[in-house]
Parts: sequence; structure tokens; C-alpha cells
Amino acid sequence: MRFFSIGLLCVLCFFGCKTKQQTTTSTTVNFNLKFIGEQVIKDNLVYKNNLVGGLSSLDYANGKYYAICDDKDTIRFYTLKLDFEDGSFKRCTILDATNIIINEKVDPEGLRYEARNNSIYWTSEGSIRNNISPSIFKMDTLGNILQKVPTPKMFRAENGLRNNGTFEGISLSKDVDFLWIGMELPLKQDGDEPKLIDGKYPVRVSKINKKTGDIAFQFAYMLDKIPKDSKPSGKFRVNGSPEILSIDETHFLVLERAYASGYENGGNTVKIYAVDCSKATNIANVNSLLKTEFIPAKKTLIFDFESIRSKLTNGIVDNIEGITFGPTLANGNRTLLVVSDDNFRKFSKQITQIIAFEVIQD
Repeated sequence: MRFFSIGLLCVLCFFGCKTKQQTTTSTTVNFNLKFIGEQVIKDNLVYKNNLVGGLSSLDYANGKYYAICDDKDTIRFYTLKLDFEDGSFKRCTILDATNIIINEKVDPEGLRYEARNNSIYWTSEGSIRNNISPSIFKMDTLGNILQKVPTPKMFRAENGLRNNGTFEGISLSKDVDFLWIGMELPLKQDGDEPKLIDGKYPVRVSKINKKTGDIAFQFAYMLDKIPKDSKPSGKFRVNGSPEILSIDETHFLVLERAYASGYENGGNTVKIYAVDCSKATNIANVNSLLKTEFIPAKKTLIFDFESIRSKLTNGIVDNIEGITFGPTLANGNRTLLVVSDDNFRKFSKQITQIIAFEVIQD
């Protein structure tokens, strides 16, 4: 597939929330994303006696890709091989599927591979309607649980969480004792779920100690409003953040994915934002953002998937939930990849798509 180039200037600065104002010197990051191509995993593919689908994350380490599956019955993760040749995205091969050995109800969402000790951290968003709190686990590469990180009190099921809107994003911190964990939706005491109108829809992103579960730092990331109504109007629609990717301790890439039912092309609106939290308020000890003046992290749009919709299979931008930096291409530029969760095609004719970009740093 031929290249499609998107030129982007990412200007990271800060803005105030409510009436509080702030002036500061902006940090400028310049880079381009060039669309390389897409691979779609075959519908109804069965591997090791399970249907392939529900890929809710993507991470790259040691020349392989790791994707957790959100099948609540057979908890597993996949190991993939993605091939790039002559600047194009050639193929996706499943290398293995590893069952996760666990004796509690979980809903897997995010996964990151920690190469320094050959272990994997992953999140479960639990089930708030069933009083099951979200969780963070550490396991070995054979699927054996090594540790359950204590869930911070503010993120326990009884404390204003929304069902299907908790721990989604996970990223390794440059500080090896911590993880970054992102919520998908606002806590009830922080504000409404995104609507079709402009508003303040903050989700919390937390730097969490791997051993104790203590929050060392936490900032608010403001979600967009829902960009389009359902067909017909008033049916299901949502916007949330399914994944974060740490660049350093103050800069991240954040996925936002909105959905509105009734569209033949899937109804998803997906964007990648650059985020700078260096001047954001530490809200770790703030019980309600509705009652507090705070400065959120600055977000700057760097990619809108609408710009490549015509290049994708059947014009579909699917339910993209995973993002990772990948290998370096022959020309010295790094890759960025995303993956979609097809929900096992339970709700509509979805696809599992992996989309690759070339990152061009100025």
C-alpha cells in the first residue's frame, strides 16, 4: 500500500481550568506520522482452540508484539510478529497464545512488557456493577501471576467508578518502581461522561507504585465531547481514553476513541493526542474535581484517523484500543502501531486491524 503523509506540528503548552490562568514557556515537539499500511486478522480465525479477537492492547519488545485478549472466560495474551519490508507493512503472524492462570473474575484491557525483568504488567477494569474493583497484575511470560498491585482506594468499586470505564491505559514509567495507569471515563464525583456538547470531562492518569499501589502523582486529562450523534439519534454513544503511551515522565501519547451506533463504517472516531503534564496540578489527594480548581494536562491533536479512513479496509476505523512504538525502519525512523478490539463481532461486523505509521522526528 502506498504511503500517505500527514505533516504535524505538535505544540505542547498549558491551559487553565475554571478561572485559574497560567502562563509558561511552551515546549515544542515536531514530528510527522506517515501512514505505512494496515493488516487485518482473518475473520473467525481459530488459534489454539480459541477464536482470535478482542485484542485490547499492543506492546513491542524483543522483536515481538504482545496483545492481551479481553475474553473473560479464557484469559490469554497473544504474541505476534509484524513484518516490514521496503518501507511497507507486509504481514501479521500469530506466534503464540498464552493462557493467564488466574482464579478471579477479570476483564483484561491493557498490557505492557517489562524487558528488564522479563515480566508483563496488565490491567483489568473489573466489573463495577458486580462490585469488582479494577486491578493491576504482574505475571511472567508463561502466564503465571507474580503479584497483584494494591488498587488505590479512590479506584475501588464503591468509590464513584463507572462500569466499563476504569483501568484501560497502562504504560511503563521511566522510574522503574512505577506504572502509569489511565482511566477510560471520569469518576462520578469528577464530572459527567462526555456528551455531544462542550463540557469538562476529566479522566485521571496516575503514577502508581508497583509494590504498594500508592499514587505518587496524578493529573487530569480532559476528554473531548462526543463528535457525532448515533443513528437514529439518542442511541448508544460514548467517548473515552482506551490507552496511554509514555514518552518520558511528563509527555505521553493518549488515544481517544468515540463511538456512535448506527454507522456502516463502524461509527468510531479515533484520535491520538500528545500530552504534557509537567505543569498540571497534582490531584492525587483531590476527592472531587467538580469542587476544586485545577490545571489539567495540555493536549494537542497529532493525528485524526479520519484522514486515512479511505485507505483502510472497507473505510473502517475500528475500535482502536492499543498503541505502541515499534521497531526502527531501515531508514532510521521508528514505527508506531495501533490495534483494534473487534469485541468478537458480538455487536456488529467489526474487524481486528493493525495500523502502522512511520514516525519522522524533525
